[in-house]
Amino acid sequence: MAVKAFSSEWASAFKDEVNKSSVYEQAGKGWKWTVGLVVEAEPDKHFPEAKGIVMDLYDGKARNVTVGGAADAQKCDFVITAPYTRWKEVATKQLDATKGMLQGKLKLKGDLPTIVRYTKASQEMTECTTRVPVEWPDES
Repeated sequence: MAVKAFSSEWASAFKDEVNKSSVYEQAGKGWKWTVGLVVEAEPDKHFPEAKGIVMDLYDGKARNVTVGGAADAQKCDFVITAPYTRWKEVATKQLDATKGMLQGKLKLKGDLPTIVRYTKASQEMTECTTRVPVEWPDES
């Protein structure tokens, strides 16, 4: 059954997919920082308020993934900010997250070389996202 994009149910399903992934487990070895995703509001896309996704990632595992306000995500070690439609492009594999950061389509607060070193882990997280059936607000 599909879950609403960027909801608590989505976060739980996404965390489960990450933890099932042997590819992520290998690619994420050595990672020890929190990552916050800020999904900026786009009222015309039926996404009326910004959300923050906090990912507690450690050594190839997702210890926790929660959804709250944008301020929650902004407290993380790494913060990646983009409008709702840009995150949808990442989640549907129309945009590679690392390339998006390099192109300025996703705004990064944190050390870019560290992120680039874990590109394979980032790509596998996107793969995990695609395994979660999602109900997008601008498609309902």
